[in-house]
Amino acid sequence: MLARVNRKVEGFFYKRGIDAPEIRILLRNQLYLTGLGIGISLIFGLTTWAFEFIVGTLLGGINFYALAKIVQQLIFVRRGAIASLLVSFYFRLLFTAIVLYVVIVFFKANIVALLCGLSVVIINILIFGATLVGQKLKEA
Repeated sequence: MLARVNRKVEGFFYKRGIDAPEIRILLRNQLYLTGLGIGISLIFGLTTWAFEFIVGTLLGGINFYALAKIVQQLIFVRRGAIASLLVSFYFRLLFTAIVLYVVIVFFKANIVALLCGLSVVIINILIFGATLVGQKLKEA
């Protein structure tokens, strides 16, 4: 059953232009971890800390998806790659800065909760790296 869900989720990303299977796996896992984080936050009650964690998780996930899309384009399109990378980087940076500014200044958000939510992306990358190393060791 999980394999079927994985295929559907990866198919969803494939239809949106994510061709590399490794990047689809990373995005799939990011989606699962984001959902898990939101689910755990809702189970413990929608406190302000949980809401701030959810905002950080969603912000990290959106940034990660945008980065995966631009990396895909950079791999296959050489001409104009630097310009598209810089434009994408600065738009993502501006979007992230505005969201963090609004959440921290206007809503007086807990910075630790936001950072915990943003760190879900790092956890995803560490898990992916560990499984990749495990597969390489199993092959050796």
